[in-house]
Amino acid sequence: MKKCMIILNPSSGKEQALEYKDQMLKQLHNFDVVVKETKKEGDATQFARLACDEQYDAVVLVGGDGTLNEGINGIAEQPHRPIVGIVPLGTVNDFARALKIPLEPAEAITLLGGATRKADIGRVNNHYFTNVIAIGSIADAVGDVSVAQKTSLGSLAYLVEGVKAAVQNESFEIQVEANDTDYLEETMLFLCVLTDSVGSFKAINEEADASDGLLHGFIIKNSNVLQAVGIAKNLLTGNYEDDDNIIKFDASEMIVKANKPLTLNVDGDLIGEVPATISILHNHLEFFVQG
Repeated sequence: MKKCMIILNPSSGKEQALEYKDQMLKQLHNFDVVVKETKKEGDATQFARLACDEQYDAVVLVGGDGTLNEGINGIAEQPHRPIVGIVPLGTVNDFARALKIPLEPAEAITLLGGATRKADIGRVNNHYFTNVIAIGSIADAVGDVSVAQKTSLGSLAYLVEGVKAAVQNESFEIQVEANDTDYLEETMLFLCVLTDSVGSFKAINEEADASDGLLHGFIIKNSNVLQAVGIAKNLLTGNYEDDDNIIKFDASEMIVKANKPLTLNVDGDLIGEVPATISILHNHLEFFVQG
């Protein structure tokens, strides 16, 4: 019998993860299933790595973007990589959106054990990610959003903290090497995106696909507060082709440097600092999706 490990974060989705345990076991009746509950940071990575070591056929990650990121980091570097199932219980769930996995957990569970597709994974320095890297004070503020804020405000919490940071208008000089081109700009925000969903906004990068083999870079130039409002509108609606304050480019690798220490916001968590080498692992993992 095939083996499946369910890794669930009991605190995700307003502590609803355990409510779906019986449905998952029923859906995965053709698998020998082991359930692991995370208790602290890093647990999902360790459990996922164990599943790889023990040649499990599938790993199901039940939680938010943080649980997904930890699980992927336990799988991505291993020679044996199980098929990954996602039951989204987070605030944004960008990667699930990109793979067209239902955001309703009960519906997502019905996909487990069924059709699959491969998708790209990103690597930044020695860490793996599924969706986005952001650099700048806005990214720092969003990364500092507390669990309590997420629970009470949902995705609005990210918008509130992002607006606060934008008003402070802190900038930095960034250098990005990509496609034999050097981009050197005074910047308020840098984004490196894998998919067509960024903070649940689809228009920002709507031409992207989760398996297109590309990193999609955005440099948002420094501006005053009034300009920033227009830039944000153009970015969120995808109408940035004629906006000289937004530079967009695609590449398979990017090297990012800055004139001061800057934290990397990786899939919503603050992990590491620049300089950073970002690369794409094309169709590196396989996921359960809608048939």
